[in-house]
Amino acid sequence: MSVITVAALYKFQALPDYKQWLKPLKQVCQQHAIQGTLLLASEGINGTIAGAEAGIEAVLTYLRGVIGLADFDVKLSYCDRTPFYRMKVKLKKEIV
Repeated sequence: MSVITVAALYKFQALPDYKQWLKPLKQVCQQHAIQGTLLLASEGINGTIAGAEAGIEAVLTYLRGVIGLADFDVKLSYCDRTPFYRMKVKLKKEIV
């Protein structure tokens, strides 16, 4: 049985170009078999994702490097099976 890493994350930071990150972020998540939900807004990011530890690290690295969210809050937990069945990246007016 493999261990699934669950990452709950958020960051309030101005993202004036947040709409451009919808497709690339979803692609990165799909490439690494990550499931869950990420919300993007002009005020920042919020969400919970799950997958293999290496996949979670790849998505977090993408968020830190490419999108420029250098110091967002992440809480990791672990479970035996994925709590999500698909990956959603949504654009919102606010992330709360």
